Amino acid sequence: MSIQDIQQLSDSAFKYGPFFFSVLFVIFLTRWSHRKYTDAVTRNPPLPAPDQAVNRSMFLVTFYFGIFLVLISIIWWWWFKPGVYFFRGEIQNLQPQEDIAADSYYLRQELRSTVGDPTSGLYRNEHFLVMQTHPFKKGQMFALDYAKNQQRRISLWLRYEGSEDEPIFTVAYDPDKQTSYLRPLTPESQKPNVSQWDWKIVPSVYAAQGIPASSKSPLPSINSSIDEKRIIVLQDPRSDVATKLNLIDALAAQDQQTLRSYLAAPLKEPFTLTLFDLTQHSDPELAAKATRLSQSLDIDGYLALQLASDNHDARASAENILLRISRGHALGILSRAGNGKYPDLKEIRDKIDSGQYTQVLKPTASLQGDRYYIKATWNPAQTEVLACLTKLFNSSLESSRSFAQEQALMAGKSERYVYWYDKQWVLETSVAIKQCGGTAEFVHPR
Repeated sequence: MSIQDIQQLSDSAFKYGPFFFSVLFVIFLTRWSHRKYTDAVTRNPPLPAPDQAVNRSMFLVTFYFGIFLVLISIIWWWWFKPGVYFFRGEIQNLQPQEDIAADSYYLRQELRSTVGDPTSGLYRNEHFLVMQTHPFKKGQMFALDYAKNQQRRISLWLRYEGSEDEPIFTVAYDPDKQTSYLRPLTPESQKPNVSQWDWKIVPSVYAAQGIPASSKSPLPSINSSIDEKRIIVLQDPRSDVATKLNLIDALAAQDQQTLRSYLAAPLKEPFTLTLFDLTQHSDPELAAKATRLSQSLDIDGYLALQLASDNHDARASAENILLRISRGHALGILSRAGNGKYPDLKEIRDKIDSGQYTQVLKPTASLQGDRYYIKATWNPAQTEVLACLTKLFNSSLESSRSFAQEQALMAGKSERYVYWYDKQWVLETSVAIKQCGGTAEFVHPR
């Protein structure tokens, strides 16, 4: 027997304790002593009686001692049996900017989208497995490291509820506590909530009052202390979610007078529109913080003042913003402004009522920045519509496909998702889709 074999045997003896010795005695030593005793009795000439007695005693001792070790092993297993207990579950709909990790848990990624879909790999599920050698207790908590774009690290807590079913969680944001958390999903909560980030409509009692001329406050003037670089980065679709969150936090820490001066700053796009778009973001924390900042600034009141202004350019700027927010939200602002005072306000109300001109973008986080998705749908039986959309997609999308390949891709389809990182491109593309005879909807592609 080699030294390695001896080492393995000693390791097994240390690991399995009485189990190892009971197997050793019952299977090996007892059988060896029985062969010795049988040979002593049956050999010719037989061994002397004292030698037979010695062999019989060896056999009986090893046999009964083996039985004793088996009993000890059973008792030891019953009272001190080592066990492994599992807590399995799933965290759904994680976005690209969200990272989770744990040193002591097993995590496995599952990409949600199908191959060939332009949204493939955008969202994912994480399956987790927690193991321990004693039973789990109801209410027991387990920490996960959570970060966005490898920044803003916090701990998320998994809670064991004692159910045999594998629980499903999603990362949610509590705007009151201003923290992310893992929310258990039930069949009811998994239903899509299309109005989750829709703006709260101003109560009709207040909206009907309008803005009396005597109570109008002047529109904010440009303050030289504002940091336009922050807004430029905030408006850049290529900046990541963590950067935008840091900028929103920095803006929220400023005084109200400085903040309101941003509303009148000559920027690439109105600061009000930037915030409104962010309230529709796929990241719930960013959407909630943009909503909180918009409400603290009373942007609705600011737009109502612009709409009630005698300055046509100011009214036109505000009217363009009304077409980029939800219908109910826009009508609430118009009511505050006294929507019958100027002819152009009546025109914008008619456009909003029709629903054909409203374009509410839905920024969707990716590792390359914010994408803006359009869900295009059409009737494949209408060949002219299909041909127009095929030509549109082939000429406007960044692709190496030929027109024939584009036709093959569109054949038999009735919907398609397209996206880009530029707001103006998706706005113009949505109009072009409608002009072709299709429908265009801005969505988060879940």
